[in-house]
Amino acid sequence: MRQITILAATAQAQRGRTVGGRRTDVRAPRPRCRPAFSYVELLVSLGIVGVLTALLLPLIGRSRAAAQSVTCLSQLRQISGAFMQYAADNDKRLPDPFEVQTSWEQILRKYMPERSVFRCPADGELFPAVGSSFDWRDTGRAETTLAGRLISDANRPDVVLVFEALPGWHLKGRMNAVMLNGSGQSMDQEACMEDLQQPIRAPLTPSRRGGGTAVPANSG
Repeated sequence: MRQITILAATAQAQRGRTVGGRRTDVRAPRPRCRPAFSYVELLVSLGIVGVLTALLLPLIGRSRAAAQSVTCLSQLRQISGAFMQYAADNDKRLPDPFEVQTSWEQILRKYMPERSVFRCPADGELFPAVGSSFDWRDTGRAETTLAGRLISDANRPDVVLVFEALPGWHLKGRMNAVMLNGSGQSMDQEACMEDLQQPIRAPLTPSRRGGGTAVPANSG
């Protein structure tokens, strides 16, 4: 009997007991209180987060600028290709917007139906105002312009054909440009503007052999 009484008491303790009309489990563990952050620990954590943010933001900004620059150069190459397609359809002659009284962007629209090609992803000022982030070698001077000229009129393969209308969108003092030969690069803005002032034909000099054959002065 004594053993039965002990077993019954143990079972009752395991099942819990009723206090105030509610059943409670006498073995239920009490919740532990987690220690809170101290004021100093909180300041240290915020300081670490601030330092990491200051280090990461410039990296993110540079990565974004680099990606936009790559996209911009790709668009400039598409525009350069459109100029070549126009020349192929017009006896190798580039367009003359002044003669037809139409913007060069509109002339090339046949070869690039997407208007977004004319927008540099880093341009938030020029495209909304005039509908294009780019410009091309329409200088208004016979010796430097490519407007209305034959492609063969230029004997310098590095002649700047199309470029960003404003510098500094990707890097300070620099602008993307594509040359007549289809190559593209990020140029110093002064070098790009200087090239636009140079004749599309390099001056010819007598051959060193004295045979009277003229070669471009800048040829290797």
